[in-house]
Amino acid sequence: MSIISEMINDTGDDRDNIEATDKIVLIVEDDLRFGKIIIEKAHENKLKAIVATSYIEVFDFVSRYKPVAITLDVKLPDTSGWKVLDLLRSDLNYRHIPVHLVSGEENRNLAMKRGARSFLLKPLNNQALRELFSDIISFDKKEVRKVIIVEDNETESSQIAKLMASDLITVDVAPTAGEAIRLVTLNDYDCIVLDYSLPDMPGNEVLTRINQVKQKLTPVVVYSARDFDNTERNLLNNASNAVLAKGVDSLDQLLEEIVLHLHIRYTDLPADKRRLIENRRRKEDILTGKNILVVDDDVRNLFALTTVFERYNINVITAESGQEAINIINDDGVKTDMVLMDIMMPEMDGYETTQKIRREHKNSTLPIIAVTAKAMKGDRQKCIEAGASDYITKPLKIDQLLSLMRVWFYK
Repeated sequence: MSIISEMINDTGDDRDNIEATDKIVLIVEDDLRFGKIIIEKAHENKLKAIVATSYIEVFDFVSRYKPVAITLDVKLPDTSGWKVLDLLRSDLNYRHIPVHLVSGEENRNLAMKRGARSFLLKPLNNQALRELFSDIISFDKKEVRKVIIVEDNETESSQIAKLMASDLITVDVAPTAGEAIRLVTLNDYDCIVLDYSLPDMPGNEVLTRINQVKQKLTPVVVYSARDFDNTERNLLNNASNAVLAKGVDSLDQLLEEIVLHLHIRYTDLPADKRRLIENRRRKEDILTGKNILVVDDDVRNLFALTTVFERYNINVITAESGQEAINIINDDGVKTDMVLMDIMMPEMDGYETTQKIRREHKNSTLPIIAVTAKAMKGDRQKCIEAGASDYITKPLKIDQLLSLMRVWFYK
């Protein structure tokens, strides 16, 4: 644990005082002063608070404490808050947790596009903090989410409504822009699904008007078959959370997008909806067919990872030493898309192996994820200085590892 974590813990972090019924906010923040402010506000609202100062701690604490919300600083000492957000959003076990992004630079649109619940610009005043905790508390209490579908095609709106409706989601349908604006004005919706082509109002005007009358944090998902021009794309970038194209299998994508923005726990969904999301993710998983070189001197670890990866249709290449790994990368007949590099190996350790790969092969784009035995202070810096792209600690949590791998392939 870092010195900052210990200091915050001594001054109000609740990790040693958690009961089963407590509602917990995870504060991802390395600024002691700001961390204490968030802790105090959490206590004022009868919430417990846990502070994480690194992204390795984030996933440990999310798994251990099951927070109802996360406040996430963009600038962390060992990584970017954006990457933490991407990792959380790519993991079915964690993606339902509302993340409130905190930054000293204006990046609201990007935060919304990447699935944040809200964006807070430092320095935060009392009003912003009150609104933050008001949303955390009210959203956690919501047992049913409300969605409005703005669509003039009755067949399509009926399909979407049938797909979305469950014990967790109620659906309203508006066939015109005028009716949509009226309903959004009167109701507190948790997500708005909008077709851009409506009979009574141009799409740009509909989107602008809806943003004027909706609740501040209500996400807007544009679902349209329209081929947008540059002016429309600029508006969509500023005024919507996501833009999805209608087409084959697009309803499954729409379901997953809405569930993400509603922050519904994946395991709480009806079985048929879970299967739709699982099948879509499996079919479109960026890891499918990738060639992963796993470097570890312990054959038990190689076997365990090979077994897991094969379930995800990942091709596994194994090396039991640093030199064997270098030989494989040297082999023009073997395609390597990523390397998982165990650091603690005899003879040539992971640091030296990584350095040689970078130096001898001039391969700056090959993702190399260092696997360390435990999170010690300075480990990440040593890995990065050796040439690793990222690092993860043992014992490996498979979901976390897969999420980290996906993030690097999406880059």
